[in-house]
Amino acid sequence: MQAGVAVWNNGNYQFTTSAVLGANYTDNQTWTGFDGPKDDAVDVSNTGFYIRKMVSDASAASTRGTSAANWWPWFRLGEIYLNAAEAAFELGRPEALGYMNTLRQRAGFPANSLNALTTAIIRNERRVELAFEDHRYFDLKRWRIAHVVWDGSETDPNAVVTGLYSYRVIRPGHPDNGKYVYVRTRPTRFRRARFFRMTNYYSSIDQNVLNNNPKLVRNPFQ
Repeated sequence: MQAGVAVWNNGNYQFTTSAVLGANYTDNQTWTGFDGPKDDAVDVSNTGFYIRKMVSDASAASTRGTSAANWWPWFRLGEIYLNAAEAAFELGRPEALGYMNTLRQRAGFPANSLNALTTAIIRNERRVELAFEDHRYFDLKRWRIAHVVWDGSETDPNAVVTGLYSYRVIRPGHPDNGKYVYVRTRPTRFRRARFFRMTNYYSSIDQNVLNNNPKLVRNPFQ
């Protein structure tokens, strides 16, 4: 993973990249990594990150023409602890803190790392524990804060997708030579900030269903 090189020139770094993945710079060291990142490219990271979570360790797994043999857990113990902690917290039950501390201890935190719970803590724990497991959208929708987090603002860091690109420093004779500079960037493939409309909280009710049950009432945003 390397986006390019940062060459010191006239008091500033000049960032350059290669159009060819895996190319070497003039010093015969990596210019752009085989795995990117590369802006507006297909089949390679545009953000500077790859997901390692739950990826198979088998040789050549998930490459084109080769499947992965590992299971994808839809329900796992970490989520069960999170569900129990949130439910207990909403009911004002003392078990909530114990569930959350058990979850954190499984992840490497010391025992009883939390001495109190808040709504913000519970929501953040779900965000980090269940990252890349297809829960975030439904959690924000369930808490009815999706329109606040994904407000469509081009200046809101929660709504805008950003990347972090690494550049190898070329500055001979300086202590930083060979180190890396990380540049926050806005990948062009993510052209708009995330925007969750209020109507997205609701699902439609088919007219035939309404005709069969006159007691049903349409959602207000249909």
